[in-house]
Amino acid sequence: MTLNVNKNSRKIAFMTTSMGWGGLEMNVLKITKSLSQLGYIITLITQERSPIHLKGKDSFYEVIILLKARKYFEFGLAFQISKSLRNKGIKTLMVFDNKDLDVIAWAKNLFFKELKVVYQQQMQIGVNKRDFFHDFRFKTINYWIAPLQYLKNEVLEKTNFHADRIKVIPLCTQISRFVDRKHSKLEARQALNILPKAPLLGIIGRITEKKGQLFLLQALIELKKRGIEMELLIFGSATINDQESKNYYNLILQFVKKNEIENIVHFVKHQEDVTVFYNAIDVFVLASHSETFGMVTVEAMLSKLPILATKSGGTSEILGYGKYGLLYEYENHVDFCKNVSWLLDNKIEIYKMCCDAQEVAGKNYTLEREVEEIDKLIRTLMLE
Repeated sequence: MTLNVNKNSRKIAFMTTSMGWGGLEMNVLKITKSLSQLGYIITLITQERSPIHLKGKDSFYEVIILLKARKYFEFGLAFQISKSLRNKGIKTLMVFDNKDLDVIAWAKNLFFKELKVVYQQQMQIGVNKRDFFHDFRFKTINYWIAPLQYLKNEVLEKTNFHADRIKVIPLCTQISRFVDRKHSKLEARQALNILPKAPLLGIIGRITEKKGQLFLLQALIELKKRGIEMELLIFGSATINDQESKNYYNLILQFVKKNEIENIVHFVKHQEDVTVFYNAIDVFVLASHSETFGMVTVEAMLSKLPILATKSGGTSEILGYGKYGLLYEYENHVDFCKNVSWLLDNKIEIYKMCCDAQEVAGKNYTLEREVEEIDKLIRTLMLE
């Protein structure tokens, strides 16, 4: 069935007041560019000088700048948002950060009851949220997008949100960027100025305690004790203006120096072209406490890499609970080393796993699929 929506009504707004630049913000920008090509006129609601404002302002039709003061009971801000959206003739809003749901709940309930809200979940639910305050916020949402089935199940288990209003739409990426290798392994390593003499493990992402870079350094020493020579590429940077992240980075540097492993640990700061990272490594590793979704895991699958990842969060579902990558218990050095040994001793099985992973990821995580399903959802909502 074709959903016809008046062209003039294809005005929508995206809201994220995040001051970070990570998977959430990159995903918002990706969707913006693709939906704009379908004729949507998208206004961004954000804070002044937020990374998405600075990096993506040319991708949006207009930008509404907010002065966000606190997380709850921002009635003045709710009024400002409602007035701006009304003046621009926008009745449909997509929200990406759960921290923004409170102000939108006040905006809709007090000032703009006709507003229709789509929430794309980016974080796990965590604790039980079957209470009055969360009910108030969640009733504002017309459709809830969960990137994975386990996240939908968690929403049903820990909130009072209606099941028929939850849609499972995976976060996706541009498949060809990773399937079509941009560099040979040697070229990628030369570009990063690294020349490892042993198989190269690689971890990508912000340098923070939750990402587990220190665990991998400890595991590297444990592997060495077992006679398994490996090297590690840490691709990423400490979070700007985050002292905890900087302290953790310094702790890592001290650990490397103290244990005299400078020759087998390589640091490369984050750069826009992440494909060079995937092209350079032999094995992709994920050491996070829990990834809600984990786009880097999908990118590693598309890059046809052997994968070693923590058995937690959305990673297990993405990897088919062990079909498309090896899973180990979080911060368990014994389990990690055991999986490394199995990976090195079973190259035929690992190669098949990599091929299957690339094929599955290529079918399930295309950006075209995500945009098509979001487009259909928005058009359905506009007609309700």
